[in-house]
Amino acid sequence: MAGKEFTVDLNKPLVFQVGHLGEAYQEWVHTPIVTDESPRFFKSDFMEILTRTVWWVVPLIWVPVAMWFISVSYTMGHTLPQVVLMSVVGSFIWTFLEYCFHRFLFHIETKSYWANTFHYLIHGCHHKHPMDGLRLVIPPAEAAILAI
Repeated sequence: MAGKEFTVDLNKPLVFQVGHLGEAYQEWVHTPIVTDESPRFFKSDFMEILTRTVWWVVPLIWVPVAMWFISVSYTMGHTLPQVVLMSVVGSFIWTFLEYCFHRFLFHIETKSYWANTFHYLIHGCHHKHPMDGLRLVIPPAEAAILAI
């Protein structure tokens, strides 16, 4: 897979290579590689582990967190109808925000080294490797860092 003056070596960790594609990144990232195996992102095993998550880990972690916040809201004195209303409104707001992130942030066109690298990490890998079942959702470690 080649850019104008740079070639991405698919046998090496990808994240810090894709930035070198410059303007060729957009075409490269939207040309999928359909394989069942998950590509390596980082040289570090620790960093690599943080980028892979099976989909069911997300509800396993975040549903109890959401339930805790709901219960705290109820114990703070909110009535049950208020808690239900806030939960429903919060779900709609989150769905809308997630759509906006996907539509406007995840599909921006990038050209610079760091913008290409960041885009590949947050969403470009989904387009380049659409069958990668371990990178379909944001890993809890990344989500926790973003939340903090």
